[in-house]
Amino acid sequence: MVNINLLPPELKLRRIKAKRNASLISICLVIVIIFAVLGIIVRSLESTVTANLSNIKADTERGNVNLDEYNDLQNLALLINDRSQAADEINKNRVFWSQVMQELANNAPADVQFENLTGNSEKSPNFILQGNTTTEREIIKFKEKLENSSMFKDVSFKSSSLGKEQEGQKLSFTLEFNLEQKYLRGTISQ
Repeated sequence: MVNINLLPPELKLRRIKAKRNASLISICLVIVIIFAVLGIIVRSLESTVTANLSNIKADTERGNVNLDEYNDLQNLALLINDRSQAADEINKNRVFWSQVMQELANNAPADVQFENLTGNSEKSPNFILQGNTTTEREIIKFKEKLENSSMFKDVSFKSSSLGKEQEGQKLSFTLEFNLEQKYLRGTISQ
């Protein structure tokens, strides 16, 4: 079959141009529609993202407030822990002077009288005891009782001197000793 074109060439060109223009317009229209749809989608996503972002910011601010409260609580806990450790250290080094004095009095023979007692648990010797008695034997007994006590250690005889009183002779003496334990075991719970 033979195809004969009787149209003049300019008409033929116009038709081809018209078809091209129609195709170009339809492509542009499709592109505009696609951009419009994309714009609508972006706007809806933007509002969703903005809402989510504001929720996340609010959650972050609440978290920061809670974090600040936790930091305050943590600082308070650290302060309490430090004070607890300091109190434990003080309790470890605390001397129960009433028990020390009771033990000292329990070990003193009847003829021994205390004149002066200097005590300091921070330096050595912890105690310097000055007293009076009638015989050297009483001083030796007192020293031995202190040595045998579980509360005292390093008992040493420092000096003695003979003095005269109205009723008879008095022997003045000085003993030095340290604390071995700061309280009697079994009487204080820790």
